[in-house]
This record gives sequence, structure tokens and C-alpha cells, in this order.
Amino acid sequence: MALVSVIIPHFNRADLLAQTIDSVRRQSHQDWEVIVVDDGSDAQQWLAIQPLADERTHIIRRTDGTKGPSRCRNLGVAGARGHYILFLDSDDLLAPWCLAQRVQRAEAFPDQDLWVFPVMLFEQTPGDLSVCWNRLEGEHDLERFLRSDPPWHTSSPLWRRDAFNRAGSFNEAVMYGDDADLHIRALMGRLRCIKYPSALPDAFVRRSAAARITNSLNPALLQSRLTRLREGSKALMVTGATDELRQIWEGQYFVEGEFLLFNVELHRVSLTKVIDSWQAECGPPFIRRLIVRGYFWVAQTCRNRAYLVLRLARRLSMLILPKDYFPRGGSFHSHEIDPGDFTDLRHRLRDLPQGTQ
Repeated sequence: MALVSVIIPHFNRADLLAQTIDSVRRQSHQDWEVIVVDDGSDAQQWLAIQPLADERTHIIRRTDGTKGPSRCRNLGVAGARGHYILFLDSDDLLAPWCLAQRVQRAEAFPDQDLWVFPVMLFEQTPGDLSVCWNRLEGEHDLERFLRSDPPWHTSSPLWRRDAFNRAGSFNEAVMYGDDADLHIRALMGRLRCIKYPSALPDAFVRRSAAARITNSLNPALLQSRLTRLREGSKALMVTGATDELRQIWEGQYFVEGEFLLFNVELHRVSLTKVIDSWQAECGPPFIRRLIVRGYFWVAQTCRNRAYLVLRLARRLSMLILPKDYFPRGGSFHSHEIDPGDFTDLRHRLRDLPQGTQ
């Protein structure tokens, strides 16, 4: 059997982590190890997770490097023994058939570097939502990642460990979009990837009203969002990406600028950094620079006083700027699973003990 290392970053979620680990222990494929990397939880939470450790479940604590899940995942991989790697968040769950399904497909196609499977959303119990995380079907995966329409989730791939290391591991300076950043580098580095959109979903991503670090808009996260843009530009340059791909990514700077404009009250400093970085990293032509800077000047001036003027300025910008600055139909969205497949899924899930779902 092939050993799978399941890497779980953790921060102050002891009760949910217990459920997550239990879902791994219930796998039909039993050749696994769990590596939990704690990111500096409170003392009470740290003590609460100690009983979860055993001969196959290892709990370590991050004591150096940048705080965040990226550093924890990299530390977990560094200590992993498995030929395969699977990343799992500390509030998410695996279906009992997950590792068996993935290892079977991986061993059937051993020339691949990562094998990608659909995952579903849930609130309290797997199967309480009939919604997949995103659309796994279709082609042009790299373009979708570059447009912030990631076709798969952090827990979707089973990685060969050496392939993950070749991809460059997680960028520890990126707190938001760190998984997309990794997958962009993997695809640009021509790692071999095979997707299974018709496979039965085998991992479940929790959706709740609980606060998440990546949903906040603190200065550190805003800086991390800018770092992600800069790192993406650097990766595209290093790999000699086409002009088309570079323009898609260039549009993300504009999208980020509008996000700051409409969602961050004290946005001027962050917005200026994004526009300056866009100009430095992407080298847009003079006319485009003039239009973008003019649009954001009008937008900031009129946002709270003359909204109709702002809408008119945006309409005019849409007529002149590249379409990738205003992505349509390519934004990330969850979607309903096929009713027949969902019936089969719920049938397979209903026999799970209620306390471990």
C-alpha cells in the first residue's frame, strides 16, 4: 500500500480538529499518517489537542517563520514520510473512501504529478448542501486560476511529494490565495495534472459564519494580497508566459484596485500601492496608465458624492481597457452537483456515525 501524509494546519479549533482527524481514521485505505502543525494556539487549545496524538497522528508546533497556514503546511511536508501528500484544513472532513479513491487513480496513472478530485461544501454535516466548491470540468485551468476562478480547492489534489517540492511549496508571504498561488506555479512549471470531475466528491469544505483570518481586511492581509499579485507577475516572467496570460494577470491588479475602492474604507494608501505595483510589474502602455489612474481618481472623488459619475467613468473605462480588467462569467462560484450523483453520495454518507460527521 502507498503511504499518504495528510497535512493539517491548526489554530484554535480543537473541537473541529478532533472531527477532522476522526474522518481520516475512518478511511478504508489505512496506510496514512496525519501531521498536525499548530500555528500558536492558545495554551488551553494546545493542551486540548494533545490527546489526539498517537503513533500515526503527529502534532507539532510552529516556532519559527511566518505565522499562517502556508508555513504550517510546508513544515508538515518537511516532516512527512508519505509518497503522496494531501492537504486538509482543520475544520474540513474526508469521506471514508477518499484516500482509497485517490490512491487507486494515482497508481493507475503513475506518470502524473497531481490528481485532482471534486470537493463539496457543507455546514454541519456532509451532505447537508448539494453544492460543489467550484466547477472542476473544462479546460484552461491556468487561465481560470489567473482570473481568480480557481477550478480546485487546497484539498482537491493528491500530490506526489517530490512534485510538490518541485512546484516550490507554499509561498509563506501569501496569506490570501496561497493555494491558488501554488497551483499557478505548478501549472506554469508544466507539472502533469489529471482531473476527475465525474468522480464522487470525497472531501468536504466547511462553510459557516465563524470568523476566518483570510476574510478580514487588516493591514497585514492587504499587504499579503499585494504580495500575491507581485509574486504572480514574477512567476509569469520567469516562465516566459504568453502575452495573453500576462494580460489576464494584469487585469487582476485592476480587480484588486476596485476591491479596495469599494470594500476598504481607508483604501487610499493600499490602492496607491496596487496601482504603482501594476505599473512597475506589468509595464502597461502610457495611454492605459493614464486611463487607469484617471478612472481611480474619479472613482475616489465621486464614490460617496456622485455615484452616477462613477458609473459613467466605469462604463467608459470598460470600452477602452482590456476585457480582462472586467472579468465576466469567470468569477469563482459554487455549483449544484448532479441530482443523481447527490443521491448516491447521501446514500453512502448516511451510515456514518452522527458524532463523527
